Amino acid sequence: MRSAPGRIGSTLTAGTVTAFLFSACGSAARSAGENAESLLRIGVGQVASSPGQGLRQVAQNLTVELLATLTEEGRPRPSLAKDWTVSADGLSLTVNLSPNVTFHDGSPLTASVVADALRAMLPNTMGPAFEDVEGVTAVGDHQVVVKFRRPSPFLLDSLETPIPKPGSSLVGTGPFAVVDPKSPIAFVSNNHYALGPPGVDRIEVQSFPSVRAAWAELLRDRLDVLYEVGLDALDSLETSTSVAVFTHTRHYQYIIALNNQAEVFRAKEIRRAVNLGVDRDAIVRDALNGHGVASSGPVWPQNYGFSRDLPKFGFDARQAATTFARGRVKGSAASVRFTCLVPPDTVNERLALVVKRQLEAVGVEMVVEEAPMDRIYEALKTRRFEAALIDGISGPTLLRPYQLWHSRGAFNAGGLGNAAIDAAFDRVRHSANDAEYTQAIAGLQQAFMDDPPGIFLAWSVRARAISKRFTVPPSEPGRDILATLRLWKPAADGSRTSHD
Repeated sequence: MRSAPGRIGSTLTAGTVTAFLFSACGSAARSAGENAESLLRIGVGQVASSPGQGLRQVAQNLTVELLATLTEEGRPRPSLAKDWTVSADGLSLTVNLSPNVTFHDGSPLTASVVADALRAMLPNTMGPAFEDVEGVTAVGDHQVVVKFRRPSPFLLDSLETPIPKPGSSLVGTGPFAVVDPKSPIAFVSNNHYALGPPGVDRIEVQSFPSVRAAWAELLRDRLDVLYEVGLDALDSLETSTSVAVFTHTRHYQYIIALNNQAEVFRAKEIRRAVNLGVDRDAIVRDALNGHGVASSGPVWPQNYGFSRDLPKFGFDARQAATTFARGRVKGSAASVRFTCLVPPDTVNERLALVVKRQLEAVGVEMVVEEAPMDRIYEALKTRRFEAALIDGISGPTLLRPYQLWHSRGAFNAGGLGNAAIDAAFDRVRHSANDAEYTQAIAGLQQAFMDDPPGIFLAWSVRARAISKRFTVPPSEPGRDILATLRLWKPAADGSRTSHD
């Protein structure tokens, strides 16, 4: 039996799964027609900025597992990989697979299958860092060797790779399998799951036009789980006697990207002064109702290479105002005026309005313009923007922000970062040991301060609401409660069946 994964799926690399429904077959999944099966109903409130994202994420988390999950420090830990070793020269990673693992269709997880999956997935998982990969080879049935051209901490970061069965994007090894391509999305227990059958027989996922609509259904007892609780509902649900709320800090942060090719932000001094004019603690308090962590830059603050002594932008309204006053046009109310594209979501709108008020106090006019996410993506890609509020992945490893800010990163639409940041990330990418890695992170942080490509605002907090009709074992501090989903069970006095 393999070691328990840290969670049921991680946030998968963008683009790794392009479809999210398939019909499960064989004996791996329990028939939906069995009697007295326990049912868990999950509601996903869709937001205008990311239609369908929640549904895809639920499907991925339930069905597809990773070679390794990540600790909060950014270290990999076993999942489909039982263990691994790195060669003395740092150029070879030998991965030993957990035994007796099968896909939902009953076929075994073998080294050749994993090697094929890695060859397909690693270019997207690693982005330009994939250039360092020399080859992937299967050795026997349970060992895979990944060879690198030069040592890199991204060698181990690459273990956070999803392993679906080649040719079937959601035929995975996870605790649940998809059985119905129609709405609501349905999943059934994988009775052959290597860690044992889940405590819930069936899961049904329903999409709602908003988080508020899903919240209302939870309060009416028509749902068992609210996949993501909005900030408006969080405080009220925390006092509920029938619902338990679980929170964790996400590996994403709110960022206002600044276009250094736009006239208003061409000068580094202006972008630095804008950063000094933003009070991040006040943003967490006033825009996020205290549910967030003030940002200090692109590095996850619990990463093993992060230091509390790293340089960061503090709030200095006087210095910011002085910088802007020097460039103020005579008779103008503001020295700097720019437009910020903001996704149509209440949290994003609050963030933008708080930042707008703060910048007004130092002589900057920020015009807030609501825009759908596809338009913002296109604006970033073509660099036809001045500023844009984004929710950027930034942890726990450095491979993730590398993908967002490096000019050739898989998550970079084309309008983020600069040459100095590329060079700083490449130094992180090619660190030969932990000491070099820590030093490179310090250089990366300084590069983001010297020539800032954006304003890092706050790490976001995610909350899940779960009916107390289910017993939910605790998760590790700071981690998503969905990590324990396979262990959830109907409470002894409140079990429900699909026939209720």
